[in-house]
Amino acid sequence: MKNMLVGLLIIIVLFGCQKKEELPVVARVDGKEITLQEFELSYQFNPFLSRIKQPDSAKKALLKSLIAEKLIALKGQTEQKQIADLLEAYKREAIIEAFWKEVIEPRVKIDEKELREAYFRSKTKKIVQYLLFTDAQEAERAAKLLNEGMSFEELAQLRGFDSQTILSDTIEFNGTLPAIEDQVFKMKPGEISQPVQEGFYYFILKVTGERIDLFTSENDFNARLYSLRKKLKRRKMQEAMAEYLAHNVPSPPYQISKEKIKKTLQMVENAIMAEQDKLQKNEGLTADIYNSLQRMESSLLNEPIVTFYDGQTWTIRQLLKRMAFASYPLRMENRGLFRKSFLLALRNVLDDQVILNEAKKRNLQNSLYVKQQVAMWRDYLLFKKGLAQILRGKSLFDPQPVYQYLNQTASQYTIQVNTTLLETLKIKKTDMAVLKQHFPGRIAVPVFPLLTKYRLTYERMD
Repeated sequence: MKNMLVGLLIIIVLFGCQKKEELPVVARVDGKEITLQEFELSYQFNPFLSRIKQPDSAKKALLKSLIAEKLIALKGQTEQKQIADLLEAYKREAIIEAFWKEVIEPRVKIDEKELREAYFRSKTKKIVQYLLFTDAQEAERAAKLLNEGMSFEELAQLRGFDSQTILSDTIEFNGTLPAIEDQVFKMKPGEISQPVQEGFYYFILKVTGERIDLFTSENDFNARLYSLRKKLKRRKMQEAMAEYLAHNVPSPPYQISKEKIKKTLQMVENAIMAEQDKLQKNEGLTADIYNSLQRMESSLLNEPIVTFYDGQTWTIRQLLKRMAFASYPLRMENRGLFRKSFLLALRNVLDDQVILNEAKKRNLQNSLYVKQQVAMWRDYLLFKKGLAQILRGKSLFDPQPVYQYLNQTASQYTIQVNTTLLETLKIKKTDMAVLKQHFPGRIAVPVFPLLTKYRLTYERMD
C-alpha cells in the first residue's frame, strides 16, 4: 500500500506539474484570441471609451472593436515580414518587463518610515550641474583634479563645456536616478560630489541651488501617499536592479570601441540631417533612416563595435538596427542635442541587452506574459497593415470602407465569445493611454478608435 502511494505521488509530480499554463480567453476570431489580459488592459487604457459611461455598454463596444481589430489583422497577415523587426523589438521589451516583474519587483519592500522620509524629501528639489564619464578611471582622474584645487567650471571647460553648454538638471527624489538622488540630497548648494555610479556610467555633480516647499501636514501626506508609494517603489526597484546586476553581471558588462562610436555618430548624424533637411521632419533614427544606412556602401557598417560579457558581439549595422526599432527618442533641434541623445539612446539599448541576457537565462522569453504581449502587438501591427490595404490612401475619417470590409468578412470566420466571463468582469477605466514604465515614448497598450457599426454574430464559448 505504501509503495502504491509513493508511486501515485511520483506520477502526480511528474505529470500533474506539466499542465500547460493557459490564458483566460474572452473571445476567439478564427483562432486569434482576445485574452482576458488584453481585454482588461484595453479597457483600462483606451481613451476612446471615455464617452461611454455605462460599464456594460463600454465592455460590449470594446469587445466588438477588438473583434474588428482581429478581422482586419487577418487581412494584414500577408505582410508578416514587414512587421518582423518591430515585433521583435516589442518582444524584447516584453522579456525585459517580465524580468522587472518576476525577478526585481518581489525584492522590493516599503514601510511607513520610508514613506514619511520620502514625503519630506519630496518637498525639496536640487538643481545640479554635472559631468558624465564612461569609465571609472576617467572619472577618478577628473575627481583628482578637483581635489588638487581645480574648480568645477575649469574642469567643465577642460571637457569642452562653457557656462552656456554645461549639462544641468533638476533632481527630484522620485526613484528615477537612485544613486544620484542619494548623493545630491546629502549635499548643500555649492558642494561637489565624488564620482557617482548610476547604471554603468559615472557622474560628478555640483549642487547649484535648491527649491523647498515648507508646507507639510498629515492631510498632505495622506493625499500624496499613493504617489509617494509609486515613486518610492520605482526608486527601490532601480536599486534592486542595480544590486542584482552588481552581483550577477561582470563590470563593465560590455566593451565598446570609442573610436568606432565617433565614426558611427558622424555617419548617422550626416545621414539623418540630410534626411531632415529633405523631409523637414523630426523623426530621429527611424526604420526608414536605418534602411537608408543599409544601402550605404560603407565597410564600416560590418565592423564589430561592442562585445558583451557573454561573448556576444554586435557589428555597427546590428547596433543601428536595434536603435532604429527601440523606443529611445533622438533630439533633432540641433547637432549638439542630437549627439547627446544619440549617445544616451545607445547606452539604453546596450543596457537593455544586458537585462535581456539575464532574463533569457531564466527562460522568461517563454513566459505567459511575453506570449500574450507578442500576440497582442502582432495583431495590432497586422491590423495597421490590413487597415492600410482597406483604406488605400483614403482618410480614416471616412470609416465606410472599413465597415464595408467588416460586414463582408465577419460572417466568413468563426467567432466565439465567453459571455459569462465578459458579464462578470469588473474593470475600472482610466480614459487615457499609458506609456511603458521602462521604455519612454512607447505606449503600453495599443490604442485605436472604436469600431462598432457592423453586423456581428458569434457563438457562445460557455
